[in-house]
Amino acid sequence: MKARIITAAALTALTLGVAAHAQEDPAMGQGFNMLTGAVYNALSAQGFDTSNINDLSLSEIAQIRNLLTGDMGNSERQRIELILERAAG
Repeated sequence: MKARIITAAALTALTLGVAAHAQEDPAMGQGFNMLTGAVYNALSAQGFDTSNINDLSLSEIAQIRNLLTGDMGNSERQRIELILERAAG
């Protein structure tokens, strides 16, 4: 549990730092695209609707990635679905 909290904190810090510099550095934009692609593939493989994935922020992509790396229970599925539904607007 402690490791998940540390991982979540690190992802959050990394996300905020990357978002601030993504506009300045094309490599950061490429990294965002690669992360989005990896999350897209993982979500598709698990049957999630990925039609609005391009509307997600870097923070939302990182949150989903964090949820996907742990044990995928019903709670994690619901949290991912909520993030995706919010992106659908």
